[in-house]
Amino acid sequence: MESNLTDAELLARSVDQPAVFAGLFERHGLAVRRYVVRRIGDGAGDDIASEVFARAFRARGHYRVEHDAALPWLLGIANNVIADHRRLERRRLAALERLARETPGVVEHPDPGLAPELVAALRALPGVERDTLLLVVWGELTQEEAAVAVGVPVGTVSSRITRARKRLMTTSLRPAPPARAAELQLNGETNA
Repeated sequence: MESNLTDAELLARSVDQPAVFAGLFERHGLAVRRYVVRRIGDGAGDDIASEVFARAFRARGHYRVEHDAALPWLLGIANNVIADHRRLERRRLAALERLARETPGVVEHPDPGLAPELVAALRALPGVERDTLLLVVWGELTQEEAAVAVGVPVGTVSSRITRARKRLMTTSLRPAPPARAAELQLNGETNA
């Protein structure tokens, strides 16, 4: 019967029937964990995702029924938990960047697009811009959902994403320069 309930209805019912809250975890646990892991790494991902649901459980009676879907609310809680662990995130990104630069190919990540330059550029973004951008890109939220998650108007989310994109474009995220003419091959022969 809980499968027919919206997230908002499930949360409301879980205030009097705490076991019903498990349905929220079943619906969104993987999405929350995936978002958290992409933000802080697999090592602490399970612990942080668990903390998100523990905080959500404690706050379930205060859920504002503005939207039927609770994922933006949960990812907003995730951002707060991540903020509590931001120092760990900064150390991890700095180490990842350093390792990727010093020993290319050693750092493996499920997302092959996570180049050292991208890690450095993400680290350089102001926290609110990085959080907002990652909610949309890694959390796969719409701008409207991201606005709910961070508790700001949609226009603010749009502005933050635009600023973050401009900052990222001005960094060294440009494609590698084309090979020199001396290294090009023409008709199977190396042009020397």
